Amino acid sequence: MTIGDNCDIAPDVTFLTGGHQMGDHSRRAGKGESYHITVGSGVWIGGRVTLLLNTSIGDGSMIAACACVPKDVPADTMVAGVPAKVMKELEDFAAVAQKE
Repeated sequence: MTIGDNCDIAPDVTFLTGGHQMGDHSRRAGKGESYHITVGSGVWIGGRVTLLLNTSIGDGSMIAACACVPKDVPADTMVAGVPAKVMKELEDFAAVAQKE
């Protein structure tokens, strides 16, 4: 698992980085497997979010509380829901403030 700089991760976030193959009748939980999750820089992850196997969260993104993230999240977007979907593209608020 890789987590970038300046991230804010709320309580009860679950990173699912492992699983297993289906085994035979003597042991159904077969060979273990590990997976990677990447969280970019400046990401904000709300409480009780679940990040599933092999997901990548783009820089500057926000994940709403209680979301389940089954696939990659583009940079500078807000996602929410189960499964998580892009709700909004985020602006660089500092750059917008300087223009005003």
